[in-house]
Amino acid sequence: MIEVLHLVLKGKYYDAIERGEKRCEYRDNTPYWRKRILEKDPNVVVFHTGYTNQTMAFRIACKVVLPDRIVIVLGDRIDK
Repeated sequence: MIEVLHLVLKGKYYDAIERGEKRCEYRDNTPYWRKRILEKDPNVVVFHTGYTNQTMAFRIACKVVLPDRIVIVLGDRIDK
């Protein structure tokens, strides 16, 4: 079953991911993000640039939980 995580990014971070310069996305290790990322266990992440309809999707290669943040490592791009 496909679980999708939608994340809204600022333009500069969205562009860096699109160019392939940024291969990880970080979120604070808070109850809010643990619930969305770890408990729901998404396997696809969809990035939105601001609150627009411009999106790109990636498979999630893995998730790493550190004391202060959660790291989402991006896999293959889905929507080219």
